[in-house]
Amino acid sequence: MAELNFESVNAQIEALDLDQLEKSVSQRANAVGVAAIPTFICEVWSKIGGIIKLIAKFPFLPPKWRKALELLIKTMDSLC
Repeated sequence: MAELNFESVNAQIEALDLDQLEKSVSQRANAVGVAAIPTFICEVWSKIGGIIKLIAKFPFLPPKWRKALELLIKTMDSLC
């Protein structure tokens, strides 16, 4: 695993095709259905999702990072 620092995380985020990822997530969520999501994932999300939502609002986040976090939030909120 790469060292966790700004450069390594930024390289991962910049390599993402977020539009394609969002389409893929939407298609998979519709195909799998909410019943297939383990309950504990939603329990964890309900407890820590607020932290992620707050971090996504930090003004100093690069725009693509914010978009990636918003996709995570949207996905988790729709599943849970």
